[in-house]
Amino acid sequence: MNRSSLPEEKQNNTLAKMISEKDFEELHFSNINESQRKVALILLHNLSPSEKQVMNNLPYRVIDLDDDLLKKIVELEEENDRLRSEALVDSITGLYNNRFFRVQLETEMARTRRTGLSCCLLMIDLDNFKMINDNRGHLEGDRFLAQVAQTFSQCVRAVDIVCRYGGDEFVAILPSTRLFVAIRIANRLKNAVREIPGATGYNVSASIGIAEFTLSSPWDANEFIQAADSAMYEAKSKGGNQVSIKGHTIRIKNGFESVTKEEKEAIFSTHDNDHDQGEHDGM
Repeated sequence: MNRSSLPEEKQNNTLAKMISEKDFEELHFSNINESQRKVALILLHNLSPSEKQVMNNLPYRVIDLDDDLLKKIVELEEENDRLRSEALVDSITGLYNNRFFRVQLETEMARTRRTGLSCCLLMIDLDNFKMINDNRGHLEGDRFLAQVAQTFSQCVRAVDIVCRYGGDEFVAILPSTRLFVAIRIANRLKNAVREIPGATGYNVSASIGIAEFTLSSPWDANEFIQAADSAMYEAKSKGGNQVSIKGHTIRIKNGFESVTKEEKEAIFSTHDNDHDQGEHDGM
């Protein structure tokens, strides 16, 4: 996906999004026009809970503002909504940016602690991307990054959150996801990069590191990022165009945890796919 909905606690909390139609009718605003309606919601949002209760107990409501002021209030609120949204979006790729990523990662880690369902983090670095900038210029490099972002958005699930981390690095948060599913998604992204027009000519590929956060993980958000980052650098150190795993102990026999047949196949396929891809690329 390109961009997911903002986390609940980070959405813009105008009353227009907080009060349902039923609530609105109960507040006796049914006889005012649309502009007055929007202004009433905006103004009511700034009231304290006790003030809202007082308003709710009044037998009638009075909205008596001139049309120019009504229009200005609505325009300012809509502009604030736009600015709040743009502050979280990368202008080149259209993906959420690093600022949003940090907030959402904390949210998903909290969800794991609450539900016990693990989440995974992919750290993705484009191998040899500098060659595009050096040979074809930064504008062409930006266009390629936009293509990568679009490709990644099409390869992940609706619940996954892809963000631009910075430069030619991307991250993907995979909520409620076991390691073996993350491996499959990572390999899908890795293979998709090679299919982007122009990637083969400059030998651009993706090195992807995976970290899994579980109830037993001792990490905070920075350590979770560092784990995925470390795995990504391990993939690059092996020649790139690979997927590497970090922070998860896997022993198929007499192991520390139960690993299903499906998980074994996914884990082993990571190494098999890397070996086959390396031979294909002459690595």
